Amino acid sequence: MTTRADWKAWAAAQEAPRLTDWLREISEPDWSATVNHPLFDAMAEGRLSGDDFAAYMVQDYGFVDPFTALIGHAIGHAPSMADRVVLGQFMGMLTSDENSTFQRTFEAFAVPAARREAPDYLPETRAFQALLRDTGQGGGYAEILAALVVTEWVYLEWALRVTRAEGLHPLVGEWIDLHDNPAFQDFVAWLRRRLDEEAETLDEGAFARMAECFRETVAKERAFHDAVMPR
Repeated sequence: MTTRADWKAWAAAQEAPRLTDWLREISEPDWSATVNHPLFDAMAEGRLSGDDFAAYMVQDYGFVDPFTALIGHAIGHAPSMADRVVLGQFMGMLTSDENSTFQRTFEAFAVPAARREAPDYLPETRAFQALLRDTGQGGGYAEILAALVVTEWVYLEWALRVTRAEGLHPLVGEWIDLHDNPAFQDFVAWLRRRLDEEAETLDEGAFARMAECFRETVAKERAFHDAVMPR
């Protein structure tokens, strides 16, 4: 079990310690394996076929419903109106701009209606969906923030890292843009700051659950991306 004492020992050796940096570090090697996943390079360099990109998006769209519910739980657990405003604004983006990207991708790549409405989700997709639902239904605010920090920070990091090829399909470029823009960077920074702050208020048991949620979410991200990588 990861404890507050582990965090304090790590922080004592750092010049400017941040809890979220420590959480990222204790989630290695899964964190780096996800951020540097070859799927993202293949996508950004135009080496992912249209069918493979569509298949990936079908699986990733499976997270929109439980993720939207998770944000709803976050809004309900939030300790202030200020937090609810930021989370509500992100909910609006997710259900408008991001949802639109998915729907237009399905149209452009001729994904059949049956695959959109009743996808054959991979076991790794289902496991990640279950984690998001369980965290929302049974976790406290810090645990929910931990899951949100992972899902958004990982996507920001890979989007910042990749190099885009010339002539990339517009919808592939749009998917990258959704995770590499100033507003999204600000949201990830806000999530990290709020988790840093909330962690200071937790008792030992809640702190351990928060840290485990972070690590488990990173592991689920890696397993998902390994599973959707074309063979």
